[in-house]
Amino acid sequence: MADAFKLGTFKHNGGKPFVGLVIGDKAIEVGGSMAALLDDWDRSFDTLQRAAEGFDDSRAVALSALKFLPPVPRPGKILNAASNYRGHVAEMQNWNPGGGAVAQAKSGASNIEPYLFLKAPTSLCGAYDDIVIPGEEYNIDWEGELGAVIGRRAKHVKAERALDVVAGFMTFNDVSCRKRNVRTDRPNLRSDWLAGKSYDTFGPSGPFLVPRAFIPDHRQLRITLTVSGAVKQDGLAGEMIFSAEEQIAYASEFMTLEPGDIFATGTVAGVGQGSNTFLKAGDIVEAEVHGLGRQRNKVVLEKKT
Repeated sequence: MADAFKLGTFKHNGGKPFVGLVIGDKAIEVGGSMAALLDDWDRSFDTLQRAAEGFDDSRAVALSALKFLPPVPRPGKILNAASNYRGHVAEMQNWNPGGGAVAQAKSGASNIEPYLFLKAPTSLCGAYDDIVIPGEEYNIDWEGELGAVIGRRAKHVKAERALDVVAGFMTFNDVSCRKRNVRTDRPNLRSDWLAGKSYDTFGPSGPFLVPRAFIPDHRQLRITLTVSGAVKQDGLAGEMIFSAEEQIAYASEFMTLEPGDIFATGTVAGVGQGSNTFLKAGDIVEAEVHGLGRQRNKVVLEKKT
């Protein structure tokens, strides 16, 4: 197997987006879009390996000269796991003691299944783009996560074979508007995951997509997040209540998974809601899944005209 490489979607100033194969701090352009590569991932990976073996440094461009876009710019769907780490469940239970589903997950009840919700694909932004918030009073929160990208069309996948349909992994931050998550005007419905999660720029992803072949054990990946230098989150992906494989199997029972779909697999303890601390203009959020790349996003207020 060739030396490990990463993939990203980039743009030169004023240029068109392109897929780059990354080794070290340089990238070479490869043909096709990320969507096209993922649509025929097994063949694409073989082609990418050959490109990595023949990596020509003289043709490469420094990453510092490129704008980073979301590695998968237009996923068909983004599936997010809620309450999927016991530490996070505990902090949210402390915030909302009456949360029945949260309490059940905390207790380890055997009859529960993964809880997934959809986040709009238009929420995605690049690993170094600004996070644009509607206002500090909206209680904007952070959630560093391991993202898994689907690389094969699939239905009724068993958990023990679920990794077969994963092309690779990336860092993801499920930025959340806590004020929108709870609907006080609709007490019979209570929650609104779509509005609370889907503001533009509330899905920083990347900087890279790392092929699954280069990740010996994704459960050992460390997830960290800092806000303006202060460590807020630090945990291992293996601490999930429902593994990435179980989430994929669960979703595939009732929907077809397609290449480019993203699973954001849940967040570790340390979100702002637990301490009633939220993002404010000027904050710098750095989310990282170690080995997959670190994001650095500045928080800015939305300019409303």
